[in-house]
Amino acid sequence: MAKQTPLYDQHVACGARMVDFHGWMMPLHYGSQLDEHHAVRQDAGMFDVSHMTIVDLHGARTREFLRYLLAN
Repeated sequence: MAKQTPLYDQHVACGARMVDFHGWMMPLHYGSQLDEHHAVRQDAGMFDVSHMTIVDLHGARTREFLRYLLAN
C-alpha cells in the first residue's frame, strides 16, 4: 500500500484524484486543469513536496530555527 503525506486528507477533501507516485499517494489533479490554472493565477497554489525527503532536526534551538526558516 502506498504511503500518504501529511496533506493527504486535505488533498482528498479538496477533491483531488489521487494516484500512486513512486509509492506515495499524490494528487494528479483537482478536476479541470484550466480551473486550477486560473485559481493559482488569481489566488495562490501549493505543491506538496513532503514525499521527497525526511529531515530530522535535533537540538535545543530547533524550534527557534524552524520558526526562522518557515513562513508560518
